[in-house]
Amino acid sequence: MFKLTRQEKSVLLFIASVTLAGITINYLQKIPRFKNSLNYITAQTNTFSTINLNKATVEELVNLPGIGHELARRVIDYRSSAGGFKTLQELKKVKGIGQNKFEALKDRISVDENLP
Repeated sequence: MFKLTRQEKSVLLFIASVTLAGITINYLQKIPRFKNSLNYITAQTNTFSTINLNKATVEELVNLPGIGHELARRVIDYRSSAGGFKTLQELKKVKGIGQNKFEALKDRISVDENLP
């Protein structure tokens, strides 16, 4: 009938699988019992807790996007020398954290008013 190469068969199988998965998810969203479950799973995967800059460890800071061990160490060094962060904006005083990186972090960090 059709002479397809192995790669063409793989591509067709992948497209069929993705299409079937999409149809299944769309169908399940219409069933109330599954709709609530899907919304819960989506909400759980999109949530994260904020990290308090005045109490965070190097390991916690490294889990933030764009923060490596060196930058995490600088944040902690700044915190120690300044007596803690008083505002979120103060994080931009740390070398290596500019406006763009701050924008990426601001929803994932907090500053506890009770300084250490």
